[in-house]
Amino acid sequence: MPFFVLSRFFIWLVTIYLVEVVVDVIVEGKITSDEGMDEVLKTCAEIKSVKTPILRVNDNGSELQGQIAFSQGGYIIGGKISQTGETGYEAIRKLLRIVDGNYAILDPLRKHITDVNQSLWLKVDKVVPLLPDLPDNPDGLLDKAPEVVATSLRKDGQVDIGAGFVPPAPEEISPATTVTIPPKSKSRRFNLGLWRIIRAGLVIILGFAAFLYGSMYSKEIVEFFNNLLHH
Repeated sequence: MPFFVLSRFFIWLVTIYLVEVVVDVIVEGKITSDEGMDEVLKTCAEIKSVKTPILRVNDNGSELQGQIAFSQGGYIIGGKISQTGETGYEAIRKLLRIVDGNYAILDPLRKHITDVNQSLWLKVDKVVPLLPDLPDNPDGLLDKAPEVVATSLRKDGQVDIGAGFVPPAPEEISPATTVTIPPKSKSRRFNLGLWRIIRAGLVIILGFAAFLYGSMYSKEIVEFFNNLLHH
């Protein structure tokens, strides 16, 4: 019977692990006056180990919640409000007005993100100075050469930066404002690869412990299943 309880715990742990593999939480926290939406956007722009991070935000003062999709290179490529299904630039404007709420930055991995991707290609370093009230028209926030990344957008919504890369001519490159990431930024303190290794190691260790425990109580296990079959 002790092995049965332990096995149930192990199955539960593996289930949680597999769920996190589908949508992996990279960083989570609160949107406050100390760490506002500008800091959160800078953190998303700084992440290099995830090709298409998703920012999930919730407003504490209302039912507003939704997701904003990013791509490598410091782009916002789309957004969606959960309650209404509204997408695009207007959805992003509303979500970025949140000043008191919660957020989580997700790695979608193999999960499709097409519902959050409208290929907007808004530059984060142009959006941040205008928060919390973005302009009605997004034209001034768009990058002049988004095809550098857009040509590598695969059907599953993920981005392969190296595919089809054609550098723009020198005269077409416009200077961009540098986004400065504070030393205390959460993305600086978080090592995604290390966390995955540690988590996978814990699952393996617990699985091995369950196997050893089962070997020690093999007779009890056989007796338990025999009783189960006879009932």
